Amino acid sequence: MWTARRTACLIFAVLAYLFLRGIGDHGLIDPIEGINASIALNMAGGGSLARPMLASRLLASPGAGDLLYPGKAMGYWWLSAGALWLFRGFEFPVRFWPMLGGLGMAAAAWFTTRRISGARGANYAAILTGSCLLTYTVSQIASPHSLYACLISAALAGAIHAFRDKRFFLLLHAAAVLAFVAYGPAGIILPWLSLLTYAILMGRGRFFLEAFLYWPGLLATFLPTVGYLSFLHAKNPGVLSLMVYNPPAPAFGSLSSSFLVLAAGFFPWMGFLPHAVKNALPRRFFFPVSPVPHSPLLFLLIWAAVFLIFGFFSRDAFLLAASAPALASLCAVHLTDAVERNDVSLFQRMIALKILLSVPLIFFGLPLAYLSSPETMQSMSMTVLPWALFSLFLLFAGWRCAKQRKPRKLMFQLCLLALVCLLPLGGSFDLLAERLSVRDAGLWLRRMLKPGDVLIQYMMSRPSLYYYAGRDSELIDAPVIPGVPQRESRREFFLYQAWIGGRRVFMLIGRDREFLTPLPGEVHSPCETRHFIVVSNRED
Repeated sequence: MWTARRTACLIFAVLAYLFLRGIGDHGLIDPIEGINASIALNMAGGGSLARPMLASRLLASPGAGDLLYPGKAMGYWWLSAGALWLFRGFEFPVRFWPMLGGLGMAAAAWFTTRRISGARGANYAAILTGSCLLTYTVSQIASPHSLYACLISAALAGAIHAFRDKRFFLLLHAAAVLAFVAYGPAGIILPWLSLLTYAILMGRGRFFLEAFLYWPGLLATFLPTVGYLSFLHAKNPGVLSLMVYNPPAPAFGSLSSSFLVLAAGFFPWMGFLPHAVKNALPRRFFFPVSPVPHSPLLFLLIWAAVFLIFGFFSRDAFLLAASAPALASLCAVHLTDAVERNDVSLFQRMIALKILLSVPLIFFGLPLAYLSSPETMQSMSMTVLPWALFSLFLLFAGWRCAKQRKPRKLMFQLCLLALVCLLPLGGSFDLLAERLSVRDAGLWLRRMLKPGDVLIQYMMSRPSLYYYAGRDSELIDAPVIPGVPQRESRREFFLYQAWIGGRRVFMLIGRDREFLTPLPGEVHSPCETRHFIVVSNRED
């Protein structure tokens, strides 16, 4: 007999395949992946666990440096360093924990919804979370966002289950403090802020105090926090002052792009979200004099709103992924209720709204993306176009099942097609990395570089070059990367000195770049890739 538990196992097996497939096959996408991978490589290679550094030369002279990264994701870098020590390969170790974080987000959404809506709603929540574009994207990129969102979602699950069983307050405390270590202060502040907001609106201040003062949870929060802060204070006190500093994300760093990421990130379920939010809102807002019964749906909505607001104002669109499991649980509860009531009219309205929102995204959003970045989008067209066709087929299947007035069949087909739509997206990361990564040139340099050689980047700043080549490089006329400490960028005079200085020089330059003035002496090109050229002053 096919049970709900077997269905859940099948769902997570499919998600594990989709999330794991290909994460070690494509190069690191600069700059965000190169930064995190380089920091983890330094820590794995014997560097300081309290000093996140982007290049190895600072390990010999810690006070010399403008490459000390002002990040807060110490726990994520420690885990990545452990994966580098444990696994072989270049890309798989640094993407291993983000992949597990993506699966953890789906598992936390399943566990959260199980308490509210049973096994069917839990399965819907896992599929909705795993098939969202935003969730899938952060699970494929070497950054702390996926792990942070996973831990936040675990804290949400603990809070929801604590409505009936106070022992789950321990999960809330433990997940929040782990999110603090893996990402920063927002990991421990925002969950309690969400719980406090809910307690004020529902007149349940005592519930908040019970959660905060639960003594096993206090120990789970106090001991790791004190130990973590004491370690940082002893090894690198300056990092504590950077805990409140939020550098702009190197990718998707503007507020306007955050709105775009949120609009497209919940695809293909965006048509269901407005109905679920409306269902969760109370008919009127007021501050009750006496406590009212718990409202898990309102709590999910408040939780998601707090993390959405933080993601918007932190100017890091990837942080919006922390709200995806809460929103998916909200939609799953609403969908389960509609399926059990056989509410055909509600499904038809949701499908109509889904089509109205998705069609402009596909037919207008993709052409705008091609116009804004034609070279990148053309290189990804082999996978973006199949994804668009799958998405249109998904819309057609939803319309057809809604017309046939079969809600259960509708949900089965939509869930299946939503997971199938993820297949072409893995290829998008392959093709994007092919254009943006210096993997081939970096691995060639790793084989060729000898002690005493000089490595130079000309008019570029690629942190992943250090990760692949195993050697720090000098920058010549390098552009500024948002969110990255400004490295010393030398002028071309340094290049000419090094070129005729007697040492062998390797210089990486993009194929679309030209030298402002001719190089002195002989110029050899021992290595050429599709997007980069390595030139040297010697032929050997």
